[in-house]
Amino acid sequence: MRNRILPTLATIAASVGLLALGMAQAPLAFSAAIAIDPNHLPAASPGFLVVISEPGSYRLTGNLTVPDANTTAIEINADNVSIDLGGFAILGPAKCSSPPVSCLPTGTGNGVHVVYRDNIAVSNGSIRGMGNYGLYLETRSGRIDKVDLVSNGGGGALLFGGVISDSSAEANGGAGVFGLDITVRGNLIRNNQHFGLEAYGLSAYANNRLSGNNNNAAQVNRTPTQGGRNQCKAADCP
Repeated sequence: MRNRILPTLATIAASVGLLALGMAQAPLAFSAAIAIDPNHLPAASPGFLVVISEPGSYRLTGNLTVPDANTTAIEINADNVSIDLGGFAILGPAKCSSPPVSCLPTGTGNGVHVVYRDNIAVSNGSIRGMGNYGLYLETRSGRIDKVDLVSNGGGGALLFGGVISDSSAEANGGAGVFGLDITVRGNLIRNNQHFGLEAYGLSAYANNRLSGNNNNAAQVNRTPTQGGRNQCKAADCP
């Protein structure tokens, strides 16, 4: 299950509960950030530009561009990792059309990819044009904050457990935000191929603006619980 979602995921979670939208989460505490310099990248495994194998705080110092739709920009193989994009972008070759959305080229590459890790955070930048997801965080405690996810072939963000806040997902193939047991708070989600928000399990959302997703049909699947006012197509979400 490295890059793609099992088709049966949509059938899980028979009951839904409200997550604490204002819940406090312990911040990551590290010493000085470790630079990720796109002009001086260490050798990595095929299919990845950067592989992070140690806990710590990392900071991008320039735009990071992948060569094709099957290359992942940053692979995380450790717990307790924070990535500050520093206002820069992770860039790929995918381009997505205006609604109805279609994207080419698509592939297996993600902007940031992590599986079965704890306490992962990505913040302060943008991810555009990846072959698969902008952010693929299969983590029990992930945090996405102030990240713009635009024109990614498979979807904007996938998050298994955690919070996405003050971010945007726009014109992505698939869902803008897809997740399990997540809190979705204060985001702009528009013009994505499928649902703006597709979430399962104990997921909740509040103070988001959604429009133009799913060919202007339902903006959110029926599973997540509303924990505050959300706007769907200029009206309160049902």
